[in-house]
Amino acid sequence: MREKLSEQNHALQQARNDAMMASQARNSFQKVMSYGMRRPMHSILGLLSVFQNDNMGFEQGIVIDTLVKTGNVLATLINDVMDISAEDTVRFPLEMRPFRLHSMIKEASCLAKCLCVYKGFDFELDVQSSLPDLVIGDERRAFQVIL
Repeated sequence: MREKLSEQNHALQQARNDAMMASQARNSFQKVMSYGMRRPMHSILGLLSVFQNDNMGFEQGIVIDTLVKTGNVLATLINDVMDISAEDTVRFPLEMRPFRLHSMIKEASCLAKCLCVYKGFDFELDVQSSLPDLVIGDERRAFQVIL
């Protein structure tokens, strides 16, 4: 009986140590994500917002706006990862509201078009008129999926 209690105590102590190591790993991960990714991402978005306020040509404005939108998608993904690691849950709160699906698809395609043109490829987008334009959903999540 004493041996069995000793084994159980040892197993409990090992489980406690494992939990503490997992907690330390999570804290280290959060620190790296915060300092290594969040701050640079917010710096990039800040610099892009400066360019948005400059008088640029139409095409340059579209590129900057697309970069800002893409940067916001990346910042949202980083924040989601941080929230998951902090809470031990897998919940993504949705912001349900009306948005224009056609223009959102065109914004997402702008980045792809820029990359294609840079690589020497053609790019065309054809949004079918049967696809509804005004929809209700989480625009940021939909943009992530399409992008």
